[in-house]
Amino acid sequence: MKKILLILGLIAFISFGAQEVQAEAAQPTGNQEKIIYDLEQGGTQSFTVVTSAGEEIVIEVEEIPSMLRAVKNGNYKISAATLGQWKAEYQISISGNKITKAYSPSIVAYTGSFTSAKLTVDNTKQATYYLKRKVSLITTSINLRAKLLTNSISISY
Repeated sequence: MKKILLILGLIAFISFGAQEVQAEAAQPTGNQEKIIYDLEQGGTQSFTVVTSAGEEIVIEVEEIPSMLRAVKNGNYKISAATLGQWKAEYQISISGNKITKAYSPSIVAYTGSFTSAKLTVDNTKQATYYLKRKVSLITTSINLRAKLLTNSISISY
C-alpha cells in the first residue's frame, strides 16, 4: 500500500513540475500572430487561430453601426476568447485615420482569474488591452492590440 501511495505521489509531483515547465516555455508575453480586419468590407469578421502553445483563440472585430460613417471612421468592438477559459473585449473609435478613443473594456475568466487589466491608446494608430491572467501558480500576459493600418485594423494578441 505504501509503495502505491509513493508511486502515485511521485507521478503527481512529476506531472505538476512538467505542467509548470510547459507553461513557462509558452510565450508569457502573448503571441505576435496577427489577423487583419478589412475596413472596406466592414461588418463583423471572425477569425479562429491556434497559438504556438496549441490554444485556440476566436477573435472577432465588429463594426458598430452608425448613420454617419465613412470608411475608416466609426466604432469597432475588438474581442478575443478561448473556449471555457477567458474572454476579453473593448471598443475603439476611429476618426480621421486615427484611433481617438478606447473604451468599454470587459473581461471574464471562466478558469483562473485576471490579476490586472489596463486599456490604453498607445498612440494615434494603436490601442492595447493589457491583461495578466493567473491559473493555479502560472501567470501569463495577454496583450490584445488593435493597430490601424491604411485600409484595415491589425489585431495581435
